[in-house]
Formats: sequence, structure tokens, C-alpha cells
Amino acid sequence: MRALVVSHGHPDFGPGGGELAAYALFQGLSVHPDIGEARFLARTGEPRLPQGAIGCLRPGEYLIRRDIADWPLLKARPDEAPPGRGLRDFLAAFSPDVVFLHHVVHLGLDVIAEIRSALPKARIVLTLHDYLGICRNQGLMITRVSPGAPPLSSALCAESGIEPCARCFPEDGQAVAAERLARFRAAFAKVDAFVGPSVFLAERYRRWGLDPARLHVIANGMARPGEPIAPPVFGPTLALGFFGQARPPKGLHLALAALHHLEPVHRARIRLEVNASRIEAQEGWYRALVERLAEPLREAGVLRWRGAYTRGELGGRMAAVDAVLVPSLWWENAPLVIDEAFAHGRPVLAARLGGMAEAVRDGVGGLLFEPGDARALADVLRRLLMEEALGPALAGNLTPPPTVSRSAEMYLDLARS
Repeated sequence: MRALVVSHGHPDFGPGGGELAAYALFQGLSVHPDIGEARFLARTGEPRLPQGAIGCLRPGEYLIRRDIADWPLLKARPDEAPPGRGLRDFLAAFSPDVVFLHHVVHLGLDVIAEIRSALPKARIVLTLHDYLGICRNQGLMITRVSPGAPPLSSALCAESGIEPCARCFPEDGQAVAAERLARFRAAFAKVDAFVGPSVFLAERYRRWGLDPARLHVIANGMARPGEPIAPPVFGPTLALGFFGQARPPKGLHLALAALHHLEPVHRARIRLEVNASRIEAQEGWYRALVERLAEPLREAGVLRWRGAYTRGELGGRMAAVDAVLVPSLWWENAPLVIDEAFAHGRPVLAARLGGMAEAVRDGVGGLLFEPGDARALADVLRRLLMEEALGPALAGNLTPPPTVSRSAEMYLDLARS
């Protein structure tokens, strides 16, 4: 069997959760005895490649230039690839038996029809990494902030459909919402099977209208650390870690605010390591908010801002903390940071919301708190400080994520069925 994994990005250039999950699947398939050859094709914005053209990154790994011309309808720019270098030529030359497509953002929705047209007999399996098909607002399932409203006044959205989406984007009205819905349904009709990395996400898409018979749940595979790290200490000082992008929906500001809600005697016993990237890319109001919250903590020696990190640095940064904070404000699907924390033996303190509440069982491998509530997170931190046996018990009861090989086997079982 020949297998092709298609991703909306390559982890060499953007190590997000979806990109890493897709690449892990490719790695698992590459060494599977039933796979004759596996290839990885990832979207890039590399300006030296013509739109739609494919170039080789390294043996078995390829990049395709795709840019989006119409974001509401997720239409890619017209193909400008020279003869022999476009997607159809690549697919015809490789002729995979199954295409595992991870996300369509940046690739464009029409990539599904292009694959189906070039490979009418191949199986297409689409992994849904967020709620993009349901929600136009970056797939977050949160409402847009109304003009003049406070920047953090977005609300979780439990609706989907033409009217709710038109309320969020009144400038386009119901016509664009209806066309977008029709495009997604038409594209998804060409897919043989869908994968959701969490039950929560799969249920959301079932309610949206996906056929339950074609909808499956397979957790993302996670490579084990190259070198095991020591278990967390949970000593007199509680070392906490925030990992990921410093975007408002990720809730870094909430973690900082929780520390301000602690009594000075408790706050002095905490050290927060902020391993955050892209704070410089956020809007000015959010950068100012984070800085206003962080500066007093930094001066008191409570906060250490370590910034972005490479994949090779992850183990060392995990080793420096006792527990990991995941205070996201949206219905996360299957946060990569939770899998990373569990793979390194670190319990997780997460919002009781979406895929986070599914991955972290309260009191078993981690603790949950009410989403968006800094005081509730402060209560969890206070409890960890006061109950000496709690932290080690959480670390001793967590369940590591499935291995890359196990996840790949489950994907192959789906492709064979």
C-alpha cells in the first residue's frame, strides 16, 4: 500500500499541533510493514515556488505552494504551476492508495475535489483539527467581538448554520454564510472517512451534519521523549509551565491574573515559566495587557519569560516544571501541549472545556477549573500548594498519549475498512 499524508503546514516551519500530528502519522506509516511507500506533502508560502507548484524538501517530503484568495469561502489562488509540477501530476506519478488529509486551511477547500478527481479509486481520510467547517471565525467556535465592545468580550458559541454565522459577520450577510456551508458540504461529500482526535469534536461535527458512519475518533500519536526526564518534584516551590502561542484564546493573561489573586505568601511559593511564542504578533491591546500583568510578577521573581522554543528544547523545558497550565478560553479539540505534558510525566491544570476536559480527568493526571475564571485557577494553585501529596499523586496517575505506531495502525485500519 502507498500512503500520502497531506498537511496544511510542515513542522519544520510551523510546529503547530495539526502539523506535528500529521508528520507523526507520516513517520508511523513510513516504518509500517504494510506500507510500501509513504510520502508527506505540506503547504508552504515559499515565494520562490509558483502557486500550485510542488518542490522536494527531502526524500519522501514535499512542499506545495498554496495561498488563499478568498478566506470566507476558503478558495485558493489560481494554479500557476509549470507542466509536470502541479498537484495532479504529483498524485498521478505517486498514485497512492490512501490520502490522509490533515486540515484544509491554507490549502483551500477545493484541494479535496482535486485529489478525488486525480485519484478516483483512492481512499480519502480527512482529519478535522478544529471547527473550521462549522465556524468561519478561525474555527474557534467563539463569537466575534462587536465594534466598540471590550476586546475580550467574545463568547463561546454553541450554534452553527446560516443565521448564526451571518450574525457574526453581518458585513457579508446570509448569502456568504449559505455559500460557505454549501461549499463545505459539497467538498466533504467527496471524503470517505473523517477523523476527530477527540470525542468532543466528533460530536460537534455529527450535530453539524456529518454522517456518524463516516466519523471516527483516533487520538493523535505522540513520540516518546528521546531521553526520559526525572519526575516532577513538587517541593516548597511549585514550578508551573505555560507552553504555546501567546494568542488571546490560549489564555496566557488568565494564568497571569490567577497569580495576582493568590495571597502573597502563596504567590511567593510559585514560579511560572512562560514558554510562549508570537506575543509580538498579537494586537497592541493584548501585548499591553500581558505586560501589565507580567511585570509585577517578574519583579517579584515569580515569573520567568523564556519565550519560544524548538522541538529539541521541549524536554528540557518540561523538566523544569512540575505541572503544565492550559487555560484556553475556547473549545480546544485535542491540545498538543496536553499530550506533550503527559508524555513527559507532567500533570495538567486545564479549563473544564471541550477537548481539554476530555483529555484531563479531574483528580487523575490533572485538575480542572472553570473556564475563563482566574479566581478558580487560583483556587487550584492554592490547593496544590497546601496538599503536599496531591501533585505527586496526579503525576503518578496520568496516562501517556498513544504512540505514533499505535495511532498509525488505527489510521490504517480505517483506510482498509
